[in-house]
Amino acid sequence: MKKILVVLLAVFLFAGCSCSLNDNKPEEAIETFFEKYRAKDDDIITQLKDTIDNEDLTDDAKEKYQELMEKQYDQFAYVIKDVNEENDSATATVELTVLNYRSAVLKAEEELKNNQEKFNDEEGNFSEEKYMEYKIEKMSEVTETTTHTIDLSLTKENGMWKVNQLSSDDISKLHGLY
Repeated sequence: MKKILVVLLAVFLFAGCSCSLNDNKPEEAIETFFEKYRAKDDDIITQLKDTIDNEDLTDDAKEKYQELMEKQYDQFAYVIKDVNEENDSATATVELTVLNYRSAVLKAEEELKNNQEKFNDEEGNFSEEKYMEYKIEKMSEVTETTTHTIDLSLTKENGMWKVNQLSSDDISKLHGLY
């Protein structure tokens, strides 16, 4: 799962650097940032595919995982609660409501702890592939949401605001894995 978090971190780091030509207020930069995900911007999906392709998953598991992330992008909601602007920097408190994939991850971890042999291959050795497929299956069953608060930092460059790199915790919150 840590690999997947690193993958998602990479996706957000690239996406966080891009901004619209109309982001002359911090709120507009935040909206642009999140709306790229909701719109499944070509750059976002390409980066997602590229990073998932580098994971040690079967082709079927990669496809299912991508579908889960796209489902998250379709369904997450955000509310900008507060923005504090000072010169060329700003901080914003944003409330995110996302699918609670963390609950499925915890269930999968509990199943692994209690029934490790369930994830063994034909030779009796632990199969990371079987475990990841199980975890992805559990994530695909998630319908409940959770709400998190994140604090975004923004920087004004050439008169335009951009969202700075997110922390790994905030990336986990955005993907419902926190």
